[in-house]
Amino acid sequence: MKTKILLITLFLFVHVAILAQNPLVISLDSCRKLAVEHNPQAMQSELYRALQQNQTEISQRGYLPQVNLNGQASWQSEVTKVPINIPNLDIPTISRDQYRVNLDFNQLIWDGGAIKSQQQLDISFLEINLQEIEIGNLRISEAVNQTYFSILLYEENEKLLQLAMDEIHSRLAKIRAGVANGIILPTNADMLDVELIRLEQMLTDVRYNKNAAIYRLTELTGLEANTSIEFVQPAFDDVPLWQNWQRPEYKLFALQQNKLEKQRQMVGLKIMPRLSAFSNVGYGKPGLNMLSNNFDPFFIMGIRFNWNVWDWNITEKNRENIDIQKQITHTRQQAWEMNQRILLNNYKQEILKIESQLAADYRIVDLQQSITASAGAQLESGIITSSEYLTEQNAYTRAKLNLGVNKIMLQRAKLNYLTVIGLTN
Repeated sequence: MKTKILLITLFLFVHVAILAQNPLVISLDSCRKLAVEHNPQAMQSELYRALQQNQTEISQRGYLPQVNLNGQASWQSEVTKVPINIPNLDIPTISRDQYRVNLDFNQLIWDGGAIKSQQQLDISFLEINLQEIEIGNLRISEAVNQTYFSILLYEENEKLLQLAMDEIHSRLAKIRAGVANGIILPTNADMLDVELIRLEQMLTDVRYNKNAAIYRLTELTGLEANTSIEFVQPAFDDVPLWQNWQRPEYKLFALQQNKLEKQRQMVGLKIMPRLSAFSNVGYGKPGLNMLSNNFDPFFIMGIRFNWNVWDWNITEKNRENIDIQKQITHTRQQAWEMNQRILLNNYKQEILKIESQLAADYRIVDLQQSITASAGAQLESGIITSSEYLTEQNAYTRAKLNLGVNKIMLQRAKLNYLTVIGLTN
């Protein structure tokens, strides 16, 4: 039994150890989704919806009866008197102190559609706020894009620098053997050692920069900073031709125009007539009979009509102001579209440029590989010095680095192109 428990414990320990060693494989798309979910503004959507729901309930209650409780106690210096004397008739004198408590009821019957229009305007504000959140999410995704590709570039640099160091280590072992046999001068080995130290410095710099970029990405996405992560290099096919904008900013302009149009409609509703029913129930001294000095109940009911037939052209001026705002929004949209077209063309030209460079990079790497291999053989034979060999080796390293970097830069340019159009949302 103890042996079985020991085996199970050992199996679990090994399994956990294996899981701990396996890096977390992550893609650009998953990082973008995590960043949007992790960002604090993710909860704003529900908050804005809750705010709009409250506004709807508030405006909806404008259809409900309005009830006000009023109370008043007063004393006045003069009261109404009947200035005649009638024999055998006692005309009462009104008391100077008066008291009244009443409930006022007011029920809206027709408001010209003002409440309904206000509710539609509230929905427009909600749509604009939600769209602005979408724009914020796109900004976050763009930040993830730049950080993710910077990590890929650092990793490519790190890999190629390590390969260059391995190559020089291999050559250095053979050179030291030649030095020991008196075939090669010791300075050749020293020069290779110096080059190794220089490459180690460059490698250290690249690793620190990569660690800083990884930390930045973990802050954006909410990933554990100490987690071992393997980054998958994204690959994009040929980019499509631009047909129409699909970015959230483009939709925002349309929503803003719609909101202004609804505001323009509401301006006209302010001068529409209002019809309501009212009633007044109270108890006071005097009641409705002004000649009574007793506390009496009273009741009044009726219909109230209100219409602002002339507002000194204020409504028309407000409409003109909204029309001006619509023109301002339209000019902003035109400026935005112009800037987007410029960006789109820049990325298109960058894609074409990098594709042309890659074709040359492949040829350069193949040729430089043969040259470097020949120089290495000559170095081992003592025909050339380490300085001459390192010239060719560094050229080979730069050629491979240019090839690897351009591959990554091509994918980043394609992603930027797609992002400008709005096909990565």
